[in-house]
Amino acid sequence: MLKLLLGSQCILVGFLVKSAVYGFYKLSTLLENNINTTLFITICILGIVDASLKMWGQTDLKKLVAYGTIQEMNMIYVTFMWGDTNAVLGGILFSITHGALSALMFFLVDCIYRRFNTRSIVELSGILQINPLLGTTIIIMCILYSGLPGTIKFSCEFYIFCGLFEVSLVMCFFIFFIANVLGLIGFSKCWFDSVFGLATKNIKHIPYDLSIKEVYILYIPIIFLFIFTIYTNILF
Repeated sequence: MLKLLLGSQCILVGFLVKSAVYGFYKLSTLLENNINTTLFITICILGIVDASLKMWGQTDLKKLVAYGTIQEMNMIYVTFMWGDTNAVLGGILFSITHGALSALMFFLVDCIYRRFNTRSIVELSGILQINPLLGTTIIIMCILYSGLPGTIKFSCEFYIFCGLFEVSLVMCFFIFFIANVLGLIGFSKCWFDSVFGLATKNIKHIPYDLSIKEVYILYIPIIFLFIFTIYTNILF
């Protein structure tokens, strides 16, 4: 039952949400000159602000990843409605990247829950000491999720913000600050509180580290993302 639930979450994040993005993009393309998108852009910007602020008060890792999804989906919607050609290209690449990263983050949350029987940040600490491979993988995923230079998410956001910069300088810097500074700090802080430090929970038996199967599930997509980064940088 747990595996079925995890599979449905990965399908929802990796496929169904992106199908909604594609449908919205096609609809906005067909009605580009017939509708006023100001209201939709305002709602999406408010969604980015709301999701970014709520990351700071989260204690559940699963909800934290879900709010990250909400933030990035709103950013993609803003890109499609407001950006130029470069921004739309970045939005399309961002959709592909987000599908892989969010699915992997949800899988990591499941790996943590099966070992520690909790997703609460209050009860989790010192994962890197208890399970070094799991802790290292979480750090790698946070680096990919943060969009540091050299990652595929950095390339996507570079196209997005270059496109938004041409439309509105003020709103470009506002969205950048909310999503990539305020939201990113709140997101990373919650994960680092769980990974680093001393184990605060009374653990009678040290949980096992990542299995070979879990390593394959996590690191094959990660390697693919690095290859995809090199390919997109050369192509575009």
